Amino acid sequence: MKKLLHPSIAQYKKRYLKHDLIAALVVTAIAIPESLAFAVIVGLPPVTGLYTAVLAPIVFGLLASTRRLIVGADSATAALIASGAVLVAQSGTVGYANAVGVIGLLTAVILIIMAIARLGFLADLISRPVLVGFLAGVGVQLIITRLPTMLGVEAHGSLSQHIIQLFQQIGSINGMALTISVLVVGIILITRKTKIPGELIGLGLAMLFAFGFNVDTLGVKLVGVLPAGLPMPTYPHVNLGQVVMLLPTAISVAVVILAQSSSVIQSSANEHDEKVRLNQDLFSLGVANAVSALTRGFVVNGSPPRSLAADLAGGKSQMVNIMMGGFIGLFLLFGNRLFRWMPEAALASIVFMLGWRLIRFSELDYIWRTHRIEFFVSLIALVGTVLFGVLQGVLIAVIVSLMERISRQYHPKDDVLLRDGKLSEWAVERLGVDSRYLADSEGILVYAFDGALFFDSINYFTTRIKRAVENAEKPVKYIIVDAGAIDNIDYTAVESLKTLYRHLSSDNIRLGFAHVSPNLYHQFNEYGVTDLVGEANIYSTLSGAIKSQPNTRQTAVEKVKKLGIKQDDYVVIGGAVLESLHLRDTMDIDIVVSDEVYTRYRDKKHWKEYVQDNGKRVLVHNSYNMMRTWMGNSLKRLKRDAFVVDGVSLMNIQMLIESKRHLGRRKDLADITLLKQYLQHHPVKSEVKKNDSKIESKVR
Repeated sequence: MKKLLHPSIAQYKKRYLKHDLIAALVVTAIAIPESLAFAVIVGLPPVTGLYTAVLAPIVFGLLASTRRLIVGADSATAALIASGAVLVAQSGTVGYANAVGVIGLLTAVILIIMAIARLGFLADLISRPVLVGFLAGVGVQLIITRLPTMLGVEAHGSLSQHIIQLFQQIGSINGMALTISVLVVGIILITRKTKIPGELIGLGLAMLFAFGFNVDTLGVKLVGVLPAGLPMPTYPHVNLGQVVMLLPTAISVAVVILAQSSSVIQSSANEHDEKVRLNQDLFSLGVANAVSALTRGFVVNGSPPRSLAADLAGGKSQMVNIMMGGFIGLFLLFGNRLFRWMPEAALASIVFMLGWRLIRFSELDYIWRTHRIEFFVSLIALVGTVLFGVLQGVLIAVIVSLMERISRQYHPKDDVLLRDGKLSEWAVERLGVDSRYLADSEGILVYAFDGALFFDSINYFTTRIKRAVENAEKPVKYIIVDAGAIDNIDYTAVESLKTLYRHLSSDNIRLGFAHVSPNLYHQFNEYGVTDLVGEANIYSTLSGAIKSQPNTRQTAVEKVKKLGIKQDDYVVIGGAVLESLHLRDTMDIDIVVSDEVYTRYRDKKHWKEYVQDNGKRVLVHNSYNMMRTWMGNSLKRLKRDAFVVDGVSLMNIQMLIESKRHLGRRKDLADITLLKQYLQHHPVKSEVKKNDSKIESKVR
């Protein structure tokens, strides 16, 4: 048994206890009202939401590899369960409750099979944009279906029927129910940017309001006293035919759990630099769901908001899940009577806000601004879920994801990183600081292709390269294909490459490949691509490919001279000094200038001024970084001991050594070695006096 337990539990550290206890109290305060609301979505008595939040989190906490995922009932899976269970029995009946339990058991079995078969990679079945669209569709469904209860009227049936019935009863709105709903929604909105559990506060105030005004006499429905005690083990009884009918729902629920939980697990693991075993976590979710189904609960999923809340509260381990389950168990034993005056409108308001949160407007806006095609994919999943239902929405989401993947296979992401000496936005992101080497290139076109070269994508690849050459303003002499994402190539692609090579050669354009992996290099040799383009045109790095070309990069000295600043008005500092002395290359040209020069360049086009954390102002343009002081030293002080190389004013070497020794970074220590070796063979007369320079603790 101990082998199944995660080290964070099996070898629990006492110093975590305080942090985990606080985090558990926070997520408990969030979980209680939300669990009650999720039960309403499923179509079960509110107490079943609390049953779901007791044993399942404890079991998951004992078995899971992730430290950060908080599990419990979830709005998306709750809506799915309701859409599936109603196919078997009417809501509110024993048969309906049995159907919910069967869905839970089937989901558990599917998750466990996925874990044993190591199918965690199936989390990619639904892409992020599709998941965002699907969840937004579920959110719209929850908002519309809860509105009648919030207004104190009755509505049943499909989404469209809810809307029609709501308009038909617009004159019968219960003012007290509406008041309670507005109160709860207002509290949640006011507390949304705080650590205060707004749902719990809103529910508490609603119950006080209901008690003070005897709202049950005014037509407001109340939940009433919840059954006391912990859930007793039970087994749902349904026939084989019903199992077959409920299986698609269970598969859909399992897919959503896989997609949502794995997303939270992976993101938190990356943020905290922790190792997780996704298949073990799938197994843990499966066992937790089985326990929940056998104790009158329903499906549990990884909860992004509760996981985030636990993380922000300082939670360190899965003990947060275990403690949360324990606290809710105590609440069931001793706090059941607190809900005597809980209005159904209050619970509906919480569901309404949960639905609102599922519509991630900021993320949809970001997708719209950055990836228009993927936004329309999100929109299809959203509209499909709203029009056809949650269960059908999952199917639509999966189909759209697969279609999107096929489309990407045929038309992978690509970009011209460099053309006519101009860098694309993707180049800066993809190449980082190395991109500044490329800005001075002439006649070089760098094209990146983010996919394998197979028969289904090679035509797109060759067409895009030809079009890139045609759209160049200046003659292209050399094309470098950034092959960092090209991991494979087939026979059809090779033949098309040969045709492309002959076409380019006829126009005196050379073809080369960079970021070539050992596997791709082996295939190039096997298929004759290496012989075709030449060994000299295949590179392991893009920077190496660029630097190997003549006249592709200006030296630091050339770049400084290009500015046209008088020698008395500047001093070059930092890595550019080492390059000017032929010790190493650099991409940054750091230069201290006079106030007059700084003001003049600040007003120039493309130069941008940045204020750093220490209040220092720096002008930036391409590889240039222009400033008025450096580490507390004015231009006048730097000029005192500066020296000149090739007509460029450089800071004193000994002063540079002292500053780099103070910074103490690995690269600075390496630079010190190079500078000392230089001084041994090229002594410089001017040295920095100890009392003459001020070296501060912060640099740029």
